[in-house]
Amino acid sequence: MLIKPIIRCFCLLLIPLLLGVALLVPRSSVPAGQVDPDGPVAQLLATAYPVGEVLHYGVTWMGLKAGELTLEIKQLVEGEQLFAIDITAQTVGLLGVLYPVHDEFRVVVQGDQRLPGSYRANQRQGQRLTIRDTMYDQQNGRIIYQRDLDEPRRFEVDGPVHNEFSAFYVTRVMPLALGKEVVIPAFVDGQRHLVRVAVERQEELDSILGRREVMRVRPRLTFAGLYEKVGDPVVWLTNDRYRIPLLIRGRIAIGSLSATLTHYQGPLLDD
Repeated sequence: MLIKPIIRCFCLLLIPLLLGVALLVPRSSVPAGQVDPDGPVAQLLATAYPVGEVLHYGVTWMGLKAGELTLEIKQLVEGEQLFAIDITAQTVGLLGVLYPVHDEFRVVVQGDQRLPGSYRANQRQGQRLTIRDTMYDQQNGRIIYQRDLDEPRRFEVDGPVHNEFSAFYVTRVMPLALGKEVVIPAFVDGQRHLVRVAVERQEELDSILGRREVMRVRPRLTFAGLYEKVGDPVVWLTNDRYRIPLLIRGRIAIGSLSATLTHYQGPLLDD
């Protein structure tokens, strides 16, 4: 049925900022020693990974309103580098009536690298609720994944990793520049991948924040499974110290999806 992949894809439109922001190593793990992953720019953490920031997107499919996405960063312990990334994704309008979806995600990240320690997904489709939990032991390279009451699955990785949503944010604080690649380690499909990130070009874009100079990035998603449903998404980040994702577009089997920023709460408005 077409509706289901459409909804799953719009929920996955967040992933492009992570997975890639240019060239993705396809379907195989890469030894950690071959490439050194890049780290966040410390000066950008306060402005492009800010506590209290709220991003709200309207999602359209072939011009029709399909859903909404909201992302928020919260500090869990005052004075400590322990944060939560909360995300909600839901269908709206006619699509919400025909195929109601309401997904909630929480990633707890910590430290200067903002690496994930835990991740929970509550995914509701109609009356069905699926709960997915992932625990990350970054120091020892161990990951435990459990879906509902199924037997937990255990993985071992050679080095630190991000998940889809923590990498969405850490990409914003990487040293992105035209003509330069950075590398982000990501755990996807049971393996550690090194994701190469590059800026495609710079241009201007009209948005709710006015006309902004932006960096246009185009990831190539070559992972198996759900990731194959979104073809070569394009992401527009403001070319400033806030790195706000104004627009995300991606092709699917039929048509395309767009996530447009409709509400922003963050440090840009305080300056």
